[in-house]
Amino acid sequence: MRRLIVALLICVLITGSATSIHNAFLLNDYQDTTSASKIEILIEDGDTGAEISQKLYSSGVIKATKVFYKLALNQKRATSISPGIHEIDLKISAQAALNQLLDPTRNRGVFRFNEGLRKVEILDLLVKSKLVTGQLSPAIKPADIFKTNNLEGFLFPANYSFAPGTTTDQAITQMLTRFNLSAKTSKIDQGYGKFSPFELVIIASIAQAEGDVQDFTKIAQVIYNRLKIGMPLQMNTTIEYAANLRGKIRLPYKQLEINSRYNTYKYQGLPPGPIGNPGQAALEAAVNPQMGDWLYFITVKPQDTRFTSSIKEFNTWANEFRKNEEAGLFK
Repeated sequence: MRRLIVALLICVLITGSATSIHNAFLLNDYQDTTSASKIEILIEDGDTGAEISQKLYSSGVIKATKVFYKLALNQKRATSISPGIHEIDLKISAQAALNQLLDPTRNRGVFRFNEGLRKVEILDLLVKSKLVTGQLSPAIKPADIFKTNNLEGFLFPANYSFAPGTTTDQAITQMLTRFNLSAKTSKIDQGYGKFSPFELVIIASIAQAEGDVQDFTKIAQVIYNRLKIGMPLQMNTTIEYAANLRGKIRLPYKQLEINSRYNTYKYQGLPPGPIGNPGQAALEAAVNPQMGDWLYFITVKPQDTRFTSSIKEFNTWANEFRKNEEAGLFK
C-alpha cells in the first residue's frame, strides 16, 4: 500500500511538472504555422536574439518573447537570420516565426547575384532591386594588393542583406570585403608562380566564363600552357566582354577583328583586366590548375567539355560540335 501511495505521489509530481512546462511554453505559444495576416519586421545588423524576440512579440507575431528566445538559443541556424525587411505571418508559433525569418524569399533586403556576372550587370541589378540608394563613389576600389581601381572581378558573387538606407557604396564595400575573404582562403592574394594576384583574378574570370565548374582547373591549365609557349589565348569570352555580348556559341568572324586589348585572338597574353566576377571555385582553380599538356578544349555538347594537346583531335571534336549544334543540343 505504501508503495502504491509513493507511486501515486510521483505521478502527481510528474504530472504537475509537465503541466508547468505546458503552461510555461505551450500555452505561451501560438499553434498556427501560417496566417493570412502578415506584417513586415525590420531586422537590423547586430540585432540580438532578445531584440528580435521583442520585435516579433511587439508586432503580434509570437505570443511570448521567452519561447522564441529559448528556441533560437537551442537552434544554431538561428544565427543565420539576415538583416532586412522580413514579411512574417501574424499569430504563429515561435518555430514557424523562426522558419519564416530564415526564408530568403520573405526577406526584401536580400540581394543575390550569380558567378560570372559583369560589373555593369551587377550595378544594374542593384538599381532595379531598389534596395540601395545613391551613386557609386570613385573612391571605392579593390584592396591595394591588386593594384587596380577597376571593380570588375572583385564583386564577389553571394547573398547579401541590405537594410533600409544602405548606400551603393556600402553595398559594393560588402562585396569587396567578401572578395578579400575569398582571396585569402583561395590564396590568390599570395600570387602563383610569376603571376600577380591581379593576373590570377583575370585568369579566374576567364575560367568562370569559359566552362562549367568541373572544368575550371583544366581551363586554368590551358591558359597557363598557352601563355608559356606564347600562344594567343584565343578565348571567345574575352571578345564577348569587349563587344558587350553574352553567351554566343559561335562568334561572327567580324567580331574576331574587334579592336580591343580584350581581343585575345589579336593580342597575346592576358587581357588587361577581368571579364566578369568569378566565384570561389574559379578563384581556387587559378592557383590549383590540374596538371596536363592541354592546349585546346571544346564543349562538344552541354556538360561535355573535352581537352587535348592535339589540333587534329580538336578539329575532330569541332566537327562533332557542329553536328550537335545543328541538331539543336545547345538551344
